[in-house]
Amino acid sequence: MLVAIRALFLRELQTRFGEYRLGYLWILIEPLFTIGILMLLFGTIMQRTLPNISFEIFLLNGIVPFFMFRSGIGQALGAAQANKGLFSYRPVKPVDALIARNLLELFLGFSTYVFFSVVLLWLGYTISFDQIPTLMAYWLLLFILMFSISLIFMVLGDFSKELNKFVSVLFLILYFISGILYPIGIIPVQYREYLLYNPLIHIFEPMRHAVAPMYPLVDGISLNYVLTWILVSMFIGLLLYKRFERRMIKSK
Repeated sequence: MLVAIRALFLRELQTRFGEYRLGYLWILIEPLFTIGILMLLFGTIMQRTLPNISFEIFLLNGIVPFFMFRSGIGQALGAAQANKGLFSYRPVKPVDALIARNLLELFLGFSTYVFFSVVLLWLGYTISFDQIPTLMAYWLLLFILMFSISLIFMVLGDFSKELNKFVSVLFLILYFISGILYPIGIIPVQYREYLLYNPLIHIFEPMRHAVAPMYPLVDGISLNYVLTWILVSMFIGLLLYKRFERRMIKSK
């Protein structure tokens, strides 16, 4: 299984970036444009509303993990279809293709995060290193959440290619309700409780607190809530995968 996942990982990496003239530099170029534009547009305005954290650090610890999560789910939709020719080999299963794609997204997302963190440190921004192990744990938690939900969407994506359009709309909504561009603390309490149904907020906010300890966590942030999402989505995903694995292998 590990050999199959490694081979699929390298295949996905080559497929995603190997054909471009700039090659693997696109790993950094794509997020560079997005992050740079957002910093220019909102940096001065948002800095006035952010408590005890620079907007650049705040944005980095929201948008990069969000893009990783979004891309992981999106890549899961076509994981079975894109690799169905390999499923004739007994060691290769649809779940191997999913794991390889999710690991690739983790590698790309975390590499981007480390690169931009180093750049911000070089530019003189302050990042605390006291809770680095805790920050790594948050990234791992986000990866597991991404995988558990990806498992569901891989099965559903094998039934309908049009699901990708729905997922695009879903993540557009999530982008605006996940606290990417604004701190949750500025939202009135009566509305904030609805935003807290979103499990991503319960990861992004602690990430920011880990690199900027003076950044306050609002009441209601709970890692146990994220664990509940993981357990429920993993249970549903495994049930669906067990039920439809043969269909994904034989799909034309």
